[in-house]
Amino acid sequence: MDIVDPAVDRYLHDLANPRDSILREMEVLAAERSFPIVGPAVGRLLYLLARMIRARRVFELGSGFGYSAYWFARAVGPGGKVVLTEGDAERAAEAAEFLGRGEFADRVQIEVGNGLEIIDSISGEFDIVFNDIDKEDYPRVPEKAAAALRPGGLLISDNMLWFGTVLEQDPAEASTRGVKELTRLLYASDEFETVLIPIRDGVTVSTYRA
Repeated sequence: MDIVDPAVDRYLHDLANPRDSILREMEVLAAERSFPIVGPAVGRLLYLLARMIRARRVFELGSGFGYSAYWFARAVGPGGKVVLTEGDAERAAEAAEFLGRGEFADRVQIEVGNGLEIIDSISGEFDIVFNDIDKEDYPRVPEKAAAALRPGGLLISDNMLWFGTVLEQDPAEASTRGVKELTRLLYASDEFETVLIPIRDGVTVSTYRA
């Protein structure tokens, strides 16, 4: 299902297309592998949201080979920190290589393992928690994010329209059920104020109000 008309989607992609050659290289790699990344339109959204709240500490639940982290690393500036989590050691190494070439090595901390477990072990509050893990685990995210975020911080979740499958009343796929349950939890929450932005595959932005 096309969430956004393909012509409009191409227009948005072209507007947001980064000049950074490393980001473009990562996009080509993702296309070659059919590996999901947020893409330039959502990447630019992440960058702007981080800049708008003057984010200095970002935690990523699921980082792949570092595409979204690259946008966040640009946003947090010198002295900022982005914690990447990735279950695959080879992809984590690729992230380190790309971010190092972008001269962001001093702004990132790469952890190999389950982000939902790693987040409990990192001390200090975060300005942003970015959620892009396996969708069946999405319902576990609000509790983890609430414990990690500062008041006024953001929980940002990708793929919240999940190719339109969220319209199914009784979905068979665990991934779709996970996305729908996270959406329900966020909109029912007393801790988060949420908006779902229908850009690309859907992005929720939730402010933690503690």
